[in-house]
Amino acid sequence: MPFTFGIKNSPANAENVTQSTSPIWVRGNGAPQRYVGSVIEILEDSWTHGLNPKRYNIDTIKAQMEAKNPSLESTVTDAILKYAQDITGMRGQIRRSDPVMKYWRTPISKEGLLNALRSSNDPIRIIRGLEPQHSLYKALRKELIRLSGEPNVTSSNIIVPKKGIKVGQTAAQIPQVRERLGLPAPRGIDPLMYDEALAVRIMKIQNDNGMEPSGTINRAVMEVINEGREDKIWQILVNMERLRWISEDKPAKYILVNIPSANLWAVERGNVTLEMPVIVGKTARPTYSFKTDITGVRFNPNWTVPRTIKEEDFLPALRADPLSLSKRGIKLSMDGRSIDPATVDWNTITPQDMKRVHMTQKPGSQNPLGKIRVLMDNPYDIYLHDTNHRELFDAKARNLSSGCIRVSNPEGLAAFIMSGNKDWTRAKMDEILESGRMQDVAVDKSLPVYITYQTVWLNADGGLVYGRDVYGQDKKLAGILKASGAAFAFNPLKKH
Repeated sequence: MPFTFGIKNSPANAENVTQSTSPIWVRGNGAPQRYVGSVIEILEDSWTHGLNPKRYNIDTIKAQMEAKNPSLESTVTDAILKYAQDITGMRGQIRRSDPVMKYWRTPISKEGLLNALRSSNDPIRIIRGLEPQHSLYKALRKELIRLSGEPNVTSSNIIVPKKGIKVGQTAAQIPQVRERLGLPAPRGIDPLMYDEALAVRIMKIQNDNGMEPSGTINRAVMEVINEGREDKIWQILVNMERLRWISEDKPAKYILVNIPSANLWAVERGNVTLEMPVIVGKTARPTYSFKTDITGVRFNPNWTVPRTIKEEDFLPALRADPLSLSKRGIKLSMDGRSIDPATVDWNTITPQDMKRVHMTQKPGSQNPLGKIRVLMDNPYDIYLHDTNHRELFDAKARNLSSGCIRVSNPEGLAAFIMSGNKDWTRAKMDEILESGRMQDVAVDKSLPVYITYQTVWLNADGGLVYGRDVYGQDKKLAGILKASGAAFAFNPLKKH
């Protein structure tokens, strides 16, 4: 459990918070307090969090300590405030007006932090308490330290044929692939032969990265193998950055969905009580990252067709066959009046016209929401729901939906959500489902759901998995951090 001290995470409006008659870092005789040395250690170590120590004027602090310069108080305070805000939330790379800001925590209040430091007899404990305590964050930090100590060897990419290399085939790239993976050359066979031992390693890489474990050495798996040290370091940096956006003070009960790994976890009192694969949005229709509250469950839901599907999928279908939606049980209306699709010339209908067309599908076996939809307000019209295509959960790459999140165990998820309701039972849920009638059931106490984008995660054995940047968000965030100088990709205390 991370150390907390009741400081509200909100940006301070006043910038002159360093002025005070109550010094924190300097004694009355101008000498530095004994713990300023620990402050320097924290700031020098900030690179292990993916931060840039150059922001904190460490050399100036050391020089002022040596000279007993009275400016040391303000210099250390400014450095700590910068560090604290860097490690507790989104940094300046995202506009404050951006809608995403309202979903994730903002950097800690400068004034609140200073008040806590002044009233404490152990300010170092307070500063260290700002560090995220999430197990994934700790694993990423450890990996960053390990990678930064490795030599920065630049290797050219290994290019394979478009059709890939299958087990049993020979190819000039096979010895290069073995070397890149640290595997010894096989004995007794042609070194150019793609053997079973190498195939086992390739299938593990494919499985860990959300690919079909076909064993074929194709261009997708080579993207992972070709990743160099610097690529991995930047992938770690952006993932640590995103983890700092999520508040450490989660409630006892919540749900977490990770888009790149396409998995859901239901957590209660620190324990994962339910885990399942999910289906997330395809690249053209991504699932957005946000946080909201679950307020209930809709059983046997109607499906109101979203705008994107109406315009991009159903309008072409109606032009090809005006009865295509009626055959699926989808009813059309406009301004409250039913529409007979056979009487409409759909070739003259524009996507703009389709905004006025209301499409709904009643509960049933053809309904794409299945039997359960989770009620969770958000501006993206994204929610967790059942599906009538369960076979898609067997796919390794599960970014297949139009943005919503399809869950593989909807009954288990509904039971977890409703477990806090008095007198709620599985038998009551089964009775509602069997009725076939739509019914909303509110939760007695709402619970948060976090939709995150982490391209590195922990597997069941606690090892790190480097996943795919399915929406290109890692590349975008890394570019922002590089351009702003907000992150230092290598240990600045070593020569590279």
